[in-house]
Amino acid sequence: MQVASTGIKAIFFDIDGTLISFKTHTMPESTQQALHALREKGIKLFVATGRAPLMMPFLDKYFQFDAYLTLNGQYCYTPEGVIRKQMIDPGEIRKLKVLIKKHHFPCLFVHEKGGSLNFIDDRVRELFRMINYPLPEPKDLEDFPEDQVLQFVIFTPGEVVERVRQALPRVKLTRFMRTCFDAIPVGGGKDMGIQAVMDYAHIKQSETMAFGDGHNDIAMLKFARIGVAMGSSEDEVKEAADFVTGSADEDGIAKALRHFGLLT
Repeated sequence: MQVASTGIKAIFFDIDGTLISFKTHTMPESTQQALHALREKGIKLFVATGRAPLMMPFLDKYFQFDAYLTLNGQYCYTPEGVIRKQMIDPGEIRKLKVLIKKHHFPCLFVHEKGGSLNFIDDRVRELFRMINYPLPEPKDLEDFPEDQVLQFVIFTPGEVVERVRQALPRVKLTRFMRTCFDAIPVGGGKDMGIQAVMDYAHIKQSETMAFGDGHNDIAMLKFARIGVAMGSSEDEVKEAADFVTGSADEDGIAKALRHFGLLT
């Protein structure tokens, strides 16, 4: 049964596993058609991703969004300029460097113009294969800036993750895959990115909808008026959503939009 969808004026989409298939590394035709149909209805369309700004241009071949919430909401911008930017405290980065030297794990430090990675192992290769993005060239840890980090990504087993949590109380970790964790400031997140966009675009929380598939999407799915989890999501993500649709490869976005009456 189709559900009436009154008042939705803005929709936020995760990228990997949501807009873009992990299997084909492309945007399904049904999703492209849905985005264009929504725009014709006057609905604002936004990206909400853990990816860095440098990784966004590839989307333009499919669709140009109204704004981009990158680095899990830490860096948000429109074609006109930046609307939210929150750095991680430099003191936390200094403590992180100590832990990296002690436990020897890969870490990707992301700043506004790019990122720095200390070394590459199989866990790093797996992530970049999943998101279909070239591996960065490793650099010396001592050369990494401490006062410009918007997000860092650690690749390590659970026991080291807990040591990072304990040592860095002003940082919040969210799992992307089994041994890969995004780290942002406490108080940050995709929900805070949505709030910044809402303020900028004069949109109410009751007028929002969000699609996601990962642990870093949970706060966003709970925050939006309607949160939709992709069928490929883990159970914890599905439980946070109002509705579970098919995977990206099963035309999940289009099916959910029809379910809520936003597409015919």
